[in-house]
Amino acid sequence: MAAAPAAAQRAPAAPQACTDFYGHTNAAWLAQNPLPANQDHFSRWDQLNALGLVQRNQVLDATTAPAGATVSMRLADLFASAEDEAAIEALGAKPLEPLLAIVNKIKRNRDIAPAIAALHAAGLPVLVDLQVLRDNRGNPYAQVGPAGMGLPDPGFYGSADPLVQPVEQKYSAAVSEWLRLTGTPAAKLAEQSGQVLQMERTLAQSVLATESFTVMQTPDAAKVAGALELEKLLAAHGLKATQVAMSGPGFFQALNQLIAKTKPDQWKTYLRAHVAREMAPTLGKAFHEPWVQLYEVTLAGQTAPTPRATRARWALEARVPEFLDAAYTQRFLPVPRQQRAKAIADAVKASALAAVERATWLSAEGKAGARQRLETMVVQVGSEVPDNVFDDLRFERDNLPGNVLALRRWLMKYALVRARFAWPSEQWQPLVAYLPQENRLLVTAATLQPPLLDDGGSAADFGGFGALVAQQMSMALQAWNGADAAAWSTRATPLIAQYNAYSATGGVTRVNGGRSFVQNQADLAGLELAWDALNARGKPDANAAKAFFTGWATIWARQDKATALAAAQATSDHAPAKWRVNGPLANLPAFAEAYGCKGRVAMQRQPKEQVALWR
Repeated sequence: MAAAPAAAQRAPAAPQACTDFYGHTNAAWLAQNPLPANQDHFSRWDQLNALGLVQRNQVLDATTAPAGATVSMRLADLFASAEDEAAIEALGAKPLEPLLAIVNKIKRNRDIAPAIAALHAAGLPVLVDLQVLRDNRGNPYAQVGPAGMGLPDPGFYGSADPLVQPVEQKYSAAVSEWLRLTGTPAAKLAEQSGQVLQMERTLAQSVLATESFTVMQTPDAAKVAGALELEKLLAAHGLKATQVAMSGPGFFQALNQLIAKTKPDQWKTYLRAHVAREMAPTLGKAFHEPWVQLYEVTLAGQTAPTPRATRARWALEARVPEFLDAAYTQRFLPVPRQQRAKAIADAVKASALAAVERATWLSAEGKAGARQRLETMVVQVGSEVPDNVFDDLRFERDNLPGNVLALRRWLMKYALVRARFAWPSEQWQPLVAYLPQENRLLVTAATLQPPLLDDGGSAADFGGFGALVAQQMSMALQAWNGADAAAWSTRATPLIAQYNAYSATGGVTRVNGGRSFVQNQADLAGLELAWDALNARGKPDANAAKAFFTGWATIWARQDKATALAAAQATSDHAPAKWRVNGPLANLPAFAEAYGCKGRVAMQRQPKEQVALWR
């Protein structure tokens, strides 16, 4: 057989570092990761996102956990309890007994509000939806709104729509079955289920009649919801709030009438039905089947019930993301790596403060404002919810109903702590972001993996992770006014022409330097500050300097369909990946020194053409 042509035997040589550093650094990745079919782009960040999702699923699928991973072990116990059908059946209705005992204490109308508060405190928030939140200043407040209706839309009650009417009938049948299972004699089932539906219709009508949302002082809200004894209900959630955001005051006025005028026995029936309905997904087949048939088959159109463990995972992700975050962090973010990331972030902040101090173009007022933003900036690297928050959240592997109630009680107890540590994404989602209103810079645990950070501890960590942190800090500082804003603009504006001159795809389409201007500034500023942070430890040798710049170039490796990339220049706020690497590095003399770039080469602009923001 004749030998293959030489060109087919080996891949094209990588570009030289001084010609195209992006292509030079990422040649192997680009060759090994061709653009997937039917996709417009594929990047290192796509890979990191996919890895985070796989890791999250490993946490969610586990019914065991590594030794010492306490949060993961408790999470595994919860999921194991959701899969143990035999244990669930063996419990029968026993998990309802403490809750029904609260209901059975109702003797007079004045007992109704305390019973509702006691059920909330036990982990069963009936009748009223109550959430504990914090405002922008960190002050706690309550948000209360309508609940207590088993159908998902108040318009379903008494509807004339022939498609909707069967839903109410099936709900009535489910209520009847839950009442039977909790002690209603057969002869009274029709009467009592009718009473429950009539109370819910009254509540539904009140919701349909008013949709207002009002923020008021707590004493004023308590007057609106007088019979509910709102302040005691807030106390059941461990909340002392000065303000209440009330959704649908008309609902609470209707509730006042029901509490005042409806007989205690009818209230006991109503609450019994809702205790059973709320707990049905965690109980044996007799309770569970009516719930499945109503909510998953009739309303959701499913052909088969959702496995309980899957529901548990969904609920956990939606309602307690920080618990999953903590388990994820324990498994996939080693403590030494997290500590090193924090040290790099601290070094970058110190570098930014030093850059502000030596900036001759900044006024004294501008420097003071920048210092204040940096010194008060909270930098959170990975999940930082205190470990003791989870100390009393323990689960039994054979008690799903008890575990669900325990989880709900924990949610109430730590509502304020949770609000303070809220993140805009989960820890398994790669993210480096600055939140200006809170002056908070966040880095998720999933970000702290190769290629941004590894366990080797090289200078590449400063070029990858450190430069991204510095990039966000620089963006946080750009709140200049007057002469300071003009001085910054003078320094940064040449970047527009620089990027406008670059080809987006290798053809005639140019990068939109104006649209990508903000990000181009941040990229250059981030590299300047991160380079200074690395040098603050001592001048890096040649290998360390190269590792720094390689760290930056590596994180932007990306495949793009040329037509899609060309079209994106009209709308994208980011330059193409090649120029996110080559553009800022061509402005840094340190890059030319590290790679020995001399003369007129693409990766080193002439000194008079270089843009300097913080150097």
